[in-house]
Amino acid sequence: MVTSQPLPDAATASETLAGFAARLDFAALPTAVVESVKLHVLDTVGVALAAARQDFTHAAIAGVTEWCGGEGQCGVIGRPERLPAPWAALVNGTLAHGLDFDNTHQESVVHVSAGVVPAALAVGEQCRADGRSVIAAIAAGEETSIRIGLAAHGAFHDRGFHPTGICNTFGAATAAGKLAGLSADAYTHALGVCGSQAAGLFAFLTDGTWVKRLHGGWAAHGGIVAAALARHGFTGPRAVLDGRFGLYHTHLGDSGWDLAAVTAQLGERWELVRTALKPYPCCHYNHAFIDALAALQKGHSWAAAEVEHVACVLADRQVPIVCEPLATKRHPQTDYDAKFSLPYAVACQIVRGHVDVDDYSDAAIRDPAILDLAARVSYESDPAADFPRRFGGRVRVRLRDGRVLAHAEPINRGSAERPLTADEVIDKFRRSAAGVLPSAKIDAVQAAIASLERLDDIALLMTALQPD
Repeated sequence: MVTSQPLPDAATASETLAGFAARLDFAALPTAVVESVKLHVLDTVGVALAAARQDFTHAAIAGVTEWCGGEGQCGVIGRPERLPAPWAALVNGTLAHGLDFDNTHQESVVHVSAGVVPAALAVGEQCRADGRSVIAAIAAGEETSIRIGLAAHGAFHDRGFHPTGICNTFGAATAAGKLAGLSADAYTHALGVCGSQAAGLFAFLTDGTWVKRLHGGWAAHGGIVAAALARHGFTGPRAVLDGRFGLYHTHLGDSGWDLAAVTAQLGERWELVRTALKPYPCCHYNHAFIDALAALQKGHSWAAAEVEHVACVLADRQVPIVCEPLATKRHPQTDYDAKFSLPYAVACQIVRGHVDVDDYSDAAIRDPAILDLAARVSYESDPAADFPRRFGGRVRVRLRDGRVLAHAEPINRGSAERPLTADEVIDKFRRSAAGVLPSAKIDAVQAAIASLERLDDIALLMTALQPD
């Protein structure tokens, strides 16, 4: 459904979002929202720490410091560098999204924290904000990103656009603007500026190159820049979302989107609490299949050498991301290629019994045993799939002795309907941080985030996130 353009005297969608953000106060946040934000922060900094020593991180820092000289007020997670806020946010957002281990709001299909949290942490550190202010900024920013993505209901993916890069730019500007004290009018202009910066293409799927990793970082960077420009009087279109040349018309055409989803019960029904946290460092579409195979391995006696064929049943709209072209998905060329390969994830779980960060190293993706089994993985369409509300999956494993083992996971683990427990999120954080920070700092970060609303200066958290 497409909603007609608002009349001149009616508020545009971005004006409504701006008013929501400008009015929002920490004291009005439901407890569930505060606790969700804190879990999102813990998860985000954890996956950023896990990425701190990756090749793409070194490249991002080298590129940024060439322009700013490596001098600034804001910390880089898991690194010794300090950079100006927009550049620190770019690097931290790239780290947060770089392993594809970060959270996802499923119905909007947005990795919601990868852009918003780095923007809030950088601006918060720059202005020495307290924890309550940072929580409110993240809440406003994440809800904005999600609401903008919800209107498309997965259609950005269908057109080859990556909503994490697109929607999170608006959310990052909202978070940065909240900490900078923008008025509702200035917020509207900041969102208008975002429309000319919001970007993200799925072109990386053709060759497994690194650019998707940048989408979280560029959204954080662009949002901070947009908020700063608006604070100094720079103007942007008020109908940047719903105007005739706005985001939805230009990216999705005249149908297939629902503008009402952007503002319906805004501030009353919080979508951010429905954000899924990932148990595996790969495309979310693969997760239900990994869990389905783990269940079969636990419940039956069989080994990888006995597998003749594996069939994966999934929604048509997921197929272009993780199943096609099938020959490439069966033999990924890079680590990021492998993260978006369902055959690789299936083979990895069957052969190794796990899917972890180290399973996406250059050496791991070239394992002959994995590639041999991946060549025997195929897919089928599931017309009854409830996508994008759920990222479910069904598998059938045919063994050489004639047995057929089948299992379905209709609701993916980590989703709003099957959330990870707080203890599971903490364990994921601590495993991600190990080897990057000493145990005392890991404890300090965990404690600071657990009591974030009582932290007087967010800079204390950012200092704990840097190695000694």
